[in-house]
Amino acid sequence: MSGEEFKKESDGKTYLLLKKTTETYEEQMIQKARPEGVLPMVRSEKRDAYKYEITGKKNLAMTFERVPMNAEQVEKILQGILDILGRGREYLLSEDNFILCPEHIYLRIPEYEVTLCYYPEYGVPFDEQMGKLFEMLLNRVDYREEKAIAMVYALYMLLQEPDMTLERIREKLCEQANRQEKKVEHQEDKTEKQEENRMVWEERREAKYSDKEEKRPREKSGQKKAGLREWLRKEIGGKKSIYNEKQEVPYAAPLAPCIRETAPEWGTQYTKVLSVKKTEACPSLISQRSGETVFLTKFPFYVGSLSDYTDYVIKQDTVSRFHAKFVKQGEKVFVVDLNSTNGTKVNGRALNVQEQIPLSNGDRVKFAEEEYLFFEKEG
Repeated sequence: MSGEEFKKESDGKTYLLLKKTTETYEEQMIQKARPEGVLPMVRSEKRDAYKYEITGKKNLAMTFERVPMNAEQVEKILQGILDILGRGREYLLSEDNFILCPEHIYLRIPEYEVTLCYYPEYGVPFDEQMGKLFEMLLNRVDYREEKAIAMVYALYMLLQEPDMTLERIREKLCEQANRQEKKVEHQEDKTEKQEENRMVWEERREAKYSDKEEKRPREKSGQKKAGLREWLRKEIGGKKSIYNEKQEVPYAAPLAPCIRETAPEWGTQYTKVLSVKKTEACPSLISQRSGETVFLTKFPFYVGSLSDYTDYVIKQDTVSRFHAKFVKQGEKVFVVDLNSTNGTKVNGRALNVQEQIPLSNGDRVKFAEEEYLFFEKEG
């Protein structure tokens, strides 16, 4: 967004600055009333900027850049957005001035609690913003979940209608959620009924075969053995029975002499290697605390304390869930701070939010209190 600026002040808090050209009543309303779900706005020393506190907040685009969204997450996020827009009307906040692009929809993980930024001079039509948001959701939703796909697609199609309103979107979301719940319940009932039918069938089958066993005349064990002996006598042609205690062992011709080849000693022969697949060297980090080597095998490469959403986990309380990421442009690797609470430093210099710093061999990269050495190629 043009006129956007991030600033980290000496108190450790991070702020978003948006361009201001005129005085509005909404600024005073948000500062004093502090509506629930609306990004806090504070007084700015600059008369030409709106100032919002975003310390430690992570946006929607960042959260789901690598991980697909499931149905529960989609429903919580959309419901949160609609609730905030609905409450905004009570404070005379226009829907067109809420920024609904993924980079300015902030989430609290793992609750997926939504916070929206209200920019009094934004003025982008609500339906246009929602259309772009749902296009993003269609690309990020987990396609293995039928419920998530059906929910997002139904709402996206609703946005194409000319009489679309906030109330209709809310109703459609509730309708889709209830429909999917009934579908799941129906499927569970169906599975339970199938299991009951299977158990009844098994019981009937066991009862049927047990009745047959009771009706069938049973032979005594002596009769079974006598019949077996008679059959064996016929088969062996009058020779001695195998049941005799002493048996004659037939003459066996001596085996032909066996030529045994001795195996070569270990190490005297080698397997010929046809080809060796060379692994491509990649950038890496070496922990100054433990000596662990972290290979940056893909980009963007996320670092943080949240295991489900990052590529490398640092289990320290001072490290944010989404702390920083590494990106690659050409052959150069850059590190970017993701609005972490305790900051990211390169060779002692603190990074601003979203600032990209190029890295070179031996650079010291520090995530809060955890320091690593960067190397461009390793292996």
